[in-house]
Amino acid sequence: MDITLLDSTAPSWNARLDRVGALLNAHLNPHVFPYHFLQVVLPRLGGSIVEVRQDRAFLCVGFLFPRGLDEECPATGTFDNCRARRQYTLRYHLLGEAAKSPALLEQITFELRNRLQCTAVIPYDPAAPHSFRRSARCVGHAVIGRPDAAEAQYIRHMHQQIWHSPSEYLYPADIHSTEFSLGTSLVARVEGNLAGFLFGFYKFGLKPLPADWDAKLQSDLRLESQTLGILSEYRGMRLANLLKKAQAEQALANDIDIVNWTADPLQYPNAALNFGLLRAVAFEFHDDYYPFRNDLNRVPASRFVITWIVRSDRVRNVPALGSPALVLDLQHHSHIVRVNDGFSQVRWDADAPFIAVEIPADWTALQRRSLDDALRWREVSDRLFQHYVGQEPGQYVITGVGVDHDRRFLIGERVDDALWAHLSQF
Repeated sequence: MDITLLDSTAPSWNARLDRVGALLNAHLNPHVFPYHFLQVVLPRLGGSIVEVRQDRAFLCVGFLFPRGLDEECPATGTFDNCRARRQYTLRYHLLGEAAKSPALLEQITFELRNRLQCTAVIPYDPAAPHSFRRSARCVGHAVIGRPDAAEAQYIRHMHQQIWHSPSEYLYPADIHSTEFSLGTSLVARVEGNLAGFLFGFYKFGLKPLPADWDAKLQSDLRLESQTLGILSEYRGMRLANLLKKAQAEQALANDIDIVNWTADPLQYPNAALNFGLLRAVAFEFHDDYYPFRNDLNRVPASRFVITWIVRSDRVRNVPALGSPALVLDLQHHSHIVRVNDGFSQVRWDADAPFIAVEIPADWTALQRRSLDDALRWREVSDRLFQHYVGQEPGQYVITGVGVDHDRRFLIGERVDDALWAHLSQF
């Protein structure tokens, strides 16, 4: 039996994904994850794709998801210390009659456990019956909690309704089951109706963090917050903030200090939530991050990686209810240097303690109104973020938002040790 862990950095990665999709009839299979998730996100979680063959015939395709850390194994204090403590879920799909041998899964998990040098690989059949643990807690005008089986199915409907996504872009409903063990699985209910959802995955700490964060924070295990959606009729009720606050509470209860997610840097409402209210930061940028195009992404889908230090004072001191987003009026902050005027008059020599990067006031409407202007905005802003945003001294961390009448801005603070210490203080 030949077990292969696919290499996401290999030139053949996309072709191998296409083959996996064909084997599983992915476009019609509700148990298969969206292509863009498997292509981009799963490797960034520390996950992988497994092919199992015998005599060149495929027996099984599996997807390895981080599940958590074995708490009985001691930590050593460095960002990569968790390898021996790692636990994975093997989400498997058996192919053909030969794969139905009772001993096959035992062989696969044994081999993977040895190869990954981890504590456990737990097999999970997405097509099997599963249990769901509904929970509910009143938070202001909403009830936040885990979904039951029917609500897990309805999350797919909400996802489709919000983004107008075809079925192959929707996530399997079974991931909200107790057995799959998602890092975050939450819904918001208003007057008994489902109004929104948030889900995310456990993530192993694959990259070192700035300054002394690795020693100061629990960074071996993190959360990757994948999808947050609110139905249009419930927007303006701050349900996104309530879901994120509930996620932070869950993370802290599981001794997780860091939550990541990706966000389009040109969507000002998201920036106001992420930086102005949640007090997250961004120091990592990727142009053309996702391969898809849709109503909200009619041009290359570039993304910030958002970092949320949920244990920090600046995050925990913002109450879930009643707190306004912190938005600077740049008319009263002349010391903040503006590095662009729309997609023109760009400057590359700013070295002030604070900079402001202008973004569109309504990025979604702009993409619908003028694709040419949207492309120019994306091209210029991509270059600006690549130039200014990063972890190195002299670069900038995006920490806030600002306005000047009807114009919108992201605020960056220049990197130094004092900034890293302030952002992670608790």
